[in-house]
Amino acid sequence: MDASMQILYGLLANAPQMTAAIIGVVVAGVFWRKMPGSALLLMLACIIEMMLLLASGWYHFAYFPAAVQAHEQTTMELARRAAVFGIATSVLQGIVFGLLVWAVAAGRGRQLPPAIPGR
Repeated sequence: MDASMQILYGLLANAPQMTAAIIGVVVAGVFWRKMPGSALLLMLACIIEMMLLLASGWYHFAYFPAAVQAHEQTTMELARRAAVFGIATSVLQGIVFGLLVWAVAAGRGRQLPPAIPGR
């Protein structure tokens, strides 16, 4: 299989998450004037997620298969690189999730206590 087909498969594998991230960027743009802080956090999270998905697709569907076929690295070297890449993407996914939670919390604003009847 050639590299262009591997990249296409990588993009298709990440299509649902990529679609959600693109929708998130659009939603951030729509709410930018009303809630600029939350919209900024949402936009940052979605952009990081899109970059992460592209990098993950490239790594798993282009770089790693080519590295295995080239036989220039030992299995241990490939395993170490895969582990480092996996840890890095997990940390970045945690940051993205944290930004999304922060965006929700920042968008809620201050809530007034409920009115007590009779007062």
